Amino acid sequence: RGVGPDKALGGRNWSNYTWHGDQAPGHPFVHGLQTSDVDMNDIRFSKLVIQTGKNLIENKMPEAHWLTEVMERGGKLVVITPEYSPSSQKADYWIPIRCNTDTALFLGITKILMDEKLYDADYVKKFTDFPMLVRTDTLKRLQAKDIFPNYQLEDISQGVSYKIHGLHDDQREIIGDFVVWDTKTNGPKAITRDDVGDKLVAKDIDPALDGIFKVKTVDGKEIEVMPLFEMYKIHLKDYDIDTVVEITNSPKELIERLAHDIATIKPVAIHYGEGINHWFHATLFNRSTYLPLMLTGNIGYKGSGSHTWSGNYKAANFQGSKWSGPGFYGWVAEDVFNPNLDPNAPAMDLKVKGRAYDEEVAYWNHNDRPLIVNTPKYGRKCFTGKTHMPTPTKIMWFTNVNLVNNAKHVYQMLRNVNPNIEQIMSTDIEMTGSIEYADFAFPANSWVEFETHEITSSCSNPFVQIWKGGIRPVNDTKDDVAILAGMAAKLGELLRDMRFRDFWKFALEGRPEVYIQRLLDGSTTFKGYTFDDIMNGKYGEPGVALLLYRTYPRHPFWEQVHESIPFYTPTGRLQAYNDEPEIIEYGENFIVHREGPEATPYLPNVIVSTNPHIRPDDYGIPENAEHWDERTVRNIKKSWSDTKQTKNFLWEKGYKFYCVTPKSRHTVHSQWAVTDWNFIWNNNFGDPYRMDKRMPGVGEHQVNINPQAAKDLGINDGDYVYVDANPADRPYEGWKPSDPFYKVSRLMLRAKYNSSYPYGVTMMKHSAWISTEKSVKAHETRPDGRALSAGTGYQSSFRYGSQQSITRDWSMPMHQLDSLFHKSKTSMKFVFGYEADNHGINTVPKETLVKITKAEDGGMGGKGLWDPAKTGYTTGNENDFMKKYLNGELIKIEKA
Repeated sequence: RGVGPDKALGGRNWSNYTWHGDQAPGHPFVHGLQTSDVDMNDIRFSKLVIQTGKNLIENKMPEAHWLTEVMERGGKLVVITPEYSPSSQKADYWIPIRCNTDTALFLGITKILMDEKLYDADYVKKFTDFPMLVRTDTLKRLQAKDIFPNYQLEDISQGVSYKIHGLHDDQREIIGDFVVWDTKTNGPKAITRDDVGDKLVAKDIDPALDGIFKVKTVDGKEIEVMPLFEMYKIHLKDYDIDTVVEITNSPKELIERLAHDIATIKPVAIHYGEGINHWFHATLFNRSTYLPLMLTGNIGYKGSGSHTWSGNYKAANFQGSKWSGPGFYGWVAEDVFNPNLDPNAPAMDLKVKGRAYDEEVAYWNHNDRPLIVNTPKYGRKCFTGKTHMPTPTKIMWFTNVNLVNNAKHVYQMLRNVNPNIEQIMSTDIEMTGSIEYADFAFPANSWVEFETHEITSSCSNPFVQIWKGGIRPVNDTKDDVAILAGMAAKLGELLRDMRFRDFWKFALEGRPEVYIQRLLDGSTTFKGYTFDDIMNGKYGEPGVALLLYRTYPRHPFWEQVHESIPFYTPTGRLQAYNDEPEIIEYGENFIVHREGPEATPYLPNVIVSTNPHIRPDDYGIPENAEHWDERTVRNIKKSWSDTKQTKNFLWEKGYKFYCVTPKSRHTVHSQWAVTDWNFIWNNNFGDPYRMDKRMPGVGEHQVNINPQAAKDLGINDGDYVYVDANPADRPYEGWKPSDPFYKVSRLMLRAKYNSSYPYGVTMMKHSAWISTEKSVKAHETRPDGRALSAGTGYQSSFRYGSQQSITRDWSMPMHQLDSLFHKSKTSMKFVFGYEADNHGINTVPKETLVKITKAEDGGMGGKGLWDPAKTGYTTGNENDFMKKYLNGELIKIEKA
């Protein structure tokens, strides 16, 4: 306010993809792209599909047939999960694993490939950073300017980096040129980020992978350098097969089998999603999956690669460029002071100027603060990069997202954070937990009720969809765009400023297709399409068109490998090493196994390594520090033999259960969680008659637990249990047993025996609807006992507490870098540091340990056993007949 258009700023745009923990946060570190994902039909080209922490059979059921096609084509399926999942049942072999140790497993596989020389040296030299020289003194990549006097950056201004990728001179100055050891001349040679694939060959350079070399810097100092490949041979000494078996609890013979399958079968694809990305050290895991694929040349070919599957909307499909126009950015960031009011204006004529800055919701979730820790060594230290820095939250408005309900540490937010926020608004189609706590709720039309056109595109299929609803709105609801435009128009009226209305002109006129056409016209993937042609069915079914990618199915990095185009990293190569200063400080320059800051029986956040080229800073924080932020930032390096002698203080206090939180096949995140039939189906206790009046509704949430683990705690199948996490901060900071809100927020739910989960691992589906003060009051005072809030009609999935009672925010330092160079998600350009839903804090609800205690008997009215547990046919309570059935003893085969 009070400034001209040149200085005027807007508010903050919160993320969504990272906030839900959907992103694979390690991807930008390896290839520079927000996310590597493929059209699902790319799976049928794979000959070896590895699902790790992924359950495509259950959680992507419409797409699971692609795995059937792999089987029909003679391919092989492998699943790596702690539990024996539906996907495990369909696999050629299943590798059980200790939660949160997948990185160690892939490091062990990488060591086998390197030790047994089961790698594609030609691919490694052309497309990876393994040949690049690294200084052992500074741990930085050797720069050409370090050793060649008066070195001038090679002119690549006419190459791909500038002409296609959008590199700028100032960025080039920062990333520099690099050095390899040429075996043909037995000396160092400079290379640029464009020198990949055939372009490296054209320079007549054959880089060494092995060896230790001495070079002189321009100031006369002799330093030691090594190809990264040589350094990894040192690094992987900590991950011999026997050590990896101890860390992971995975069978030795299956680890070796998988290593040899990766080496001998092509193409290989690794798929994962929230099962991995919801752990604190998902960045390291994501990076580790690329190592065996980089070594064996399994990136850039159909059916190959390392891919994540979670959130489905993909803004990056609407890619902007210099030649096409602004793409998605023109959709969200047209200059408010210069809106183009010509309905026929091409996208290139739009004046785009982003005045609202992106911000991670995770900072609101971190008590509305950045990550600042008082350290013994440096005093007050900020771990949040300047490009990530949040501002205090004053007004929240969220659309089509159950933001409060799904917040990790939700009762901390409700009790200690949200009271400082002046206004909360929610736009949705259900009476959610977020609306229960909102000041204003805006009811929106469902997709079948849309009165104007909308557009979307997905990461898992190659089509764009444009549609509007087919029925009149059932209630007094509006399209999302009409709600936003109406608010803007009213603000303009109150402020007597018509520019508010001008900015939403075509939405207010009921013509959002004007904006849709601009989006199509400005995107590389839709240039040449028109709204009318698509809606008239010119390209097939009306409202549908195929995205204009280079390959069908869409496959990332095909161009890099087949056309020798650089990847979106500083080196232009797939990176097994990161030398950004913060990453070296945090001890993650190499891909290394770390125990979680909470979900581990060992020293929280310990780095398992003896590699002399990993030199982390522990900031003087002692090993016995218990505060969550201290555990978040502390970097202590130990060998595995020393690590396994340590203890997690929470483990010693009885918090000895992991709690994994996968998606439910009966909800879309939290959407439709308490719709009657879904509520009945998504648990083992559904009952439309609610015979047991303790049930919060026609169903209720449950925690799955190994039968023997439950029995050892005196818990019967179907009992109500309390599930508690670290009492220092959960369910919220400052709780007391006498506080009425503690009763609301302490998690109570049913325990269900499930023998597919190992001892010590529990499972609770995420995104159920939380208990609120109103729902608890209703449960305790209504004659029928339903947890149905008076006045709002909000239905809780629980009697007390929620899944988020046991979670908290974790502000990973590796997700808050300013120095990370990577591609912008929606434009052909590069950025350093933060970009929403690209490089930012990814929430991690699995990073918790819990204690489970019995609350009430599961039998009707709280007396005795839950009835189904008496039948003799349920898990953990099998009678003799059921045991014979399970052992295959009911049928006897007699020889003729």
